[in-house]
Amino acid sequence: MIIPRRPIENWIRLIVIDESDRVLLVREDVTEEHPESAPAWNLPGTRHDPQTAAEDAAEGLLARLALPAAKPQRLRKRTVSAIVAGEVARKEEILFVVRPDESGSPSEEVCWYPLPEIRSPADRPLPSDVADLLSDILTAPLPQEPVPGGP
Repeated sequence: MIIPRRPIENWIRLIVIDESDRVLLVREDVTEEHPESAPAWNLPGTRHDPQTAAEDAAEGLLARLALPAAKPQRLRKRTVSAIVAGEVARKEEILFVVRPDESGSPSEEVCWYPLPEIRSPADRPLPSDVADLLSDILTAPLPQEPVPGGP
């Protein structure tokens, strides 16, 4: 059986970690593709045109979150695949890490979560790989400069 594929989507994702090592999550409205699903929580992200600089897109996303922070630092690239409505959906994501100067107040669309709560969120559905990704990042030193020759 051949499963149809959707075109690859390019995304920027921010891993925003505050002074208490909590991670910023945003509510994603998934009702377009899964009307029966409750909203899910994820790392802040935005679609990205690969013809433009990923760093500019990351800074624009950080500005939309209204968090005073240092410049986002490119961390790595990853591919995320899922079956959506009977088709393979694939995202190429460029991940950036940033530490804001202050956390700000959470709203209904944004929350700060410590890693143990992300590993077993009772009230916030998360993508299955977010906890492992964040665990890798929080146990490793944060990059001080963009990764040389990074994606």
